Amino acid sequence: MKLFNKLFSYKQEFKNYKIHTIVRCFGIKLSFYQNLKAPNKNDFINYILNHQKDRSNFVQITKEPYKRKENDPKLVAFYLPQFHSFPENDRWFGRGFSEWSNSSKALPQYIGHYQPHLPIDTGFYNLETTEIMKRQIELAKMYGIYGFSFYYYWFSGHKVMEKPIEMFLADKSLDMPFFMFWANEPWTKLWGDGGQNEILFEHEINDGDDVKFMNDILPYMKDERYIKIDNKPLLVIYNPERYELKKLTNFIVGIRQIAKENGFSDLYIMMPRKAQIPKEKMQSTLDKYKLDAIIEFLPHNISYQEYKPKFEKVANKKFLGEIYDVEDYVKNKKYIYKTDCKVFKGLYPNWDNTARKCYTGSWIFQSTPKLYKAWLKDIINWTKENNNKDEQFIFINAWNEWAEGAHLEPDQKYGYAYLQATKEVLEEIKGLQHCKNI
Repeated sequence: MKLFNKLFSYKQEFKNYKIHTIVRCFGIKLSFYQNLKAPNKNDFINYILNHQKDRSNFVQITKEPYKRKENDPKLVAFYLPQFHSFPENDRWFGRGFSEWSNSSKALPQYIGHYQPHLPIDTGFYNLETTEIMKRQIELAKMYGIYGFSFYYYWFSGHKVMEKPIEMFLADKSLDMPFFMFWANEPWTKLWGDGGQNEILFEHEINDGDDVKFMNDILPYMKDERYIKIDNKPLLVIYNPERYELKKLTNFIVGIRQIAKENGFSDLYIMMPRKAQIPKEKMQSTLDKYKLDAIIEFLPHNISYQEYKPKFEKVANKKFLGEIYDVEDYVKNKKYIYKTDCKVFKGLYPNWDNTARKCYTGSWIFQSTPKLYKAWLKDIINWTKENNNKDEQFIFINAWNEWAEGAHLEPDQKYGYAYLQATKEVLEEIKGLQHCKNI
């Protein structure tokens, strides 16, 4: 009943709108798409043909690289090691498929919709060698990024798209702190054709997986570049809830013990915040799964009630997406809240996965460098006030999620604007701290 009351509360905003609603039963969520009547056809065609010429927000590369200090906030960007050929992609989606196949074919769904996202500097790269990584690390450091968190695709001993991170491990000249984000979700045909129902790789925990997992990940954790807190290697487990509790806790106890046997004090294991877990009761979830902290992996696993819907004149009648108001979210600082556990704040430069999910239900959180900068500054200040000196981490989603519109890497529309905004925040905070110390 509350869902329908919420729907009717929007009726003034919806006046003269053509609304399609998807009601997912028993309160899962209410989606709105195709909000307005279609835009003027000629205006929309003109936008599609000419919006890529708009360079009004383009920022050139900096001439003054950021000079990092030891006590600076540690900004870590999630890194997708997908941009290369590997057997599973070739078999399931066709030879040569990568995320570039999705991101390059995206089109705007309404006037003002920023698509496609097209890279500059490193271009449409291939991670078959470490040459691109060298430039990515150079760029990241120029703008104050501390490290990368590599997505780690591990299925009970079987690894996928592991080649780039294996080459990274072997090449000690790639001087970049890092840690692993275990993406423990089933693989579906989502990447190839948007189909989420066809399972390609299932995810489960089997007996002995604690030993297998640590045998595979220990060479990374023992690397001097691997990020640790108090001699505890960091590890994110994306979805602990997908396993039977006893199996999971046995696995966690097992990998912690193996870490200690290999010279570490323990592991520092984190999970993303879940929308269904009350902010004031997240510690009980950590205790349940024997974990150490929550990270914000936005916009995943947030409560959509924190965002206002944004209504656009969607032109494509087959578009199945939801558009949200990032400006309202940042203006009202909805990312600042009280909780009862250790939280690491996160944010995104943009999020728009229509390149993957235009016809299966995409999310659009279209932001700007100005909004990103304000958000980043707020959560760095929050982190300085709430987390210990050795826990000054901020997580950015992402460095290179091009098919989800989430990338710090420079593009044709904004150039280096998001990286520049990152650098400016760090410089401004450092300047304020210097003034306080005078």
